[in-house]
Amino acid sequence: MQILSRAIASGAVVVLTTGVAIAATSGPGDSGLRREQMRAAVAPHPTTIRTPHRPAKPRPRPTPRAEPAQRPVHASAPLFPLPAKPAYPQPCPPPPIPPGPPFKPPHAVVKAQDLPAPVAVPRHRRVDIRAVSGKGMWLTTWADTRLDVARVVARAKAAGLRQLWVRTGGSIQGWYGDRFLPALLPAAHAAGLKVIAWDFPFLSDPLKDVRRASKVLTGRFGGQRIDGFSPDIETISEGTFDTDQRVRVYLSRVRRLAGSMPIIATVLRPTPTMLASYPYRAEARYVDVFAPMVYWSCTEPGAATAAAIKPLAKLRPVHVIGQSFNMASMGGRHGLPTGREIWRFLDVAKRAGAVGASLYLYEQTHRPQWRALTRYPWHG
Repeated sequence: MQILSRAIASGAVVVLTTGVAIAATSGPGDSGLRREQMRAAVAPHPTTIRTPHRPAKPRPRPTPRAEPAQRPVHASAPLFPLPAKPAYPQPCPPPPIPPGPPFKPPHAVVKAQDLPAPVAVPRHRRVDIRAVSGKGMWLTTWADTRLDVARVVARAKAAGLRQLWVRTGGSIQGWYGDRFLPALLPAAHAAGLKVIAWDFPFLSDPLKDVRRASKVLTGRFGGQRIDGFSPDIETISEGTFDTDQRVRVYLSRVRRLAGSMPIIATVLRPTPTMLASYPYRAEARYVDVFAPMVYWSCTEPGAATAAAIKPLAKLRPVHVIGQSFNMASMGGRHGLPTGREIWRFLDVAKRAGAVGASLYLYEQTHRPQWRALTRYPWHG
């Protein structure tokens, strides 16, 4: 992810004072788009949507300004028929892109034999996961992001959202949540919104990643605490050392630090290939919710969403993350998903038993997507 950092938006410093697009971003899953995903991008059925690994990506054109906050919509009739009908993305398939250089896996800072053992955590615990129920929105914030808290909170409240997911650090950037959490938490909580902090650990040095997580898990900001923590655990193609051992070392300590706070694992979409190689079961012991990244590109969003929920729901409750960004710079479909696609994603997620659903990414979400998110009747 850090190797592909700041790939969706331009590399300039982003100012969110008018809800504008961002400085850039590694976001949950935005770098998890490899060859298997590229094959899926032209498929009419749900498969993984991932592109080849590249050390750098061309900068896309600047994203237009996000829509300003609006008054809450109270509609007696749904925006689109319910149950939602399939919404096939157009235009598809995306134009082909040339292959990147061969992938060279990184080396871990701390060798496997030098890692400590996982710490003991209760198998049965009382954790309230209502903070991630209903609808939400993701923000990719950086140390230099100037966040217009009032505008973001007003926009989220008008859309009937339950939570905001906000990036507070990563293995490369370190911890920087204290730049905006002291202002965001009181404002969000006053508006009835929960705040989920998310972080991108590489697990190259799991204990260093734990020390960063401890700052947000145990700290108070504006006199208040976050409502949940979500590590975005990806694969070696994004620079993450996702072995069972490293996941257990990291998550066992995060779980102990969190106490009664929910831990939500942001994970790759559970295709058959990923189910055979990714440590979902190792994570399940320590997390309270799975949040798979269902970025459908050219696949039908409802089918992709249902297929992601089914296997993970056997392990933990599921909150699904949907696509509200342009995948062109990553080799995916050009343009944003339509309002019908967002509506279909939300409806299938709710009917398939997800506890909630959110969209990535605030900085690229515009009127049609906000309208569908606002009007869909899911209140948590």
